Amino acid sequence: MKWPRFAISPRIIKVLLALSVVAALKLTVLGALGLDVWRQLSEQDILPIPKALAAQSGEKAPAPPEVAPKAEAAGGPGGGEPDMLAENAVPQARVGESREAKDANRREAELAAKERALTAMEKSIDDKLAELKRVEASIKKLLDEADSLKDARIKRQVDTYQAMKPKQAAEVLSNMDQELAVKILTGMKPKVAGEIMTYVKTDKAAKLTEAMTRIQAPVQNPGQ
Repeated sequence: MKWPRFAISPRIIKVLLALSVVAALKLTVLGALGLDVWRQLSEQDILPIPKALAAQSGEKAPAPPEVAPKAEAAGGPGGGEPDMLAENAVPQARVGESREAKDANRREAELAAKERALTAMEKSIDDKLAELKRVEASIKKLLDEADSLKDARIKRQVDTYQAMKPKQAAEVLSNMDQELAVKILTGMKPKVAGEIMTYVKTDKAAKLTEAMTRIQAPVQNPGQ
């Protein structure tokens, strides 16, 4: 069985050849541009075919990739934390140094205040000791003057009782305060005192004699 022959017009042949050449040129251009140009054209909606197909199917078009933040691009998450910690560490160190300096100054001021208080206390004690010494010297002077006056008074009494008769002097001395009587007797000449003691009662004479041996006469008449 033979197929019938169809006559093709030369014009149609030329058109087909032209279309073939155009298609070949397009393929060559696409191959030269590469996939990157194709993606850029898709993102710029020059080739809306994928988005149109996605809209018809009810799916969302894929979102363009997000640009990474500068912090992540620099070193990923937390890439700037060391710098921030370093920046924060300097003020904290300064605050710590300032606090230590303030504490040191406060302690130094407290020590200085205590030293001043101790110095003032020592001066006050020295002043009081000096005042006590002055008072003690004044009291000693008054006592010495009193002793001198007392000795002078006793000396006068000694002279008085020595001039009296022994019996009369014994009666007066027996009724006198024992301490004063002893001082008068010890201030007399031993011979005169012995004569007076012969007229004193025995018990009283024993007490006076015992007291006379324990003390020393404050005043002795010349010639004893």
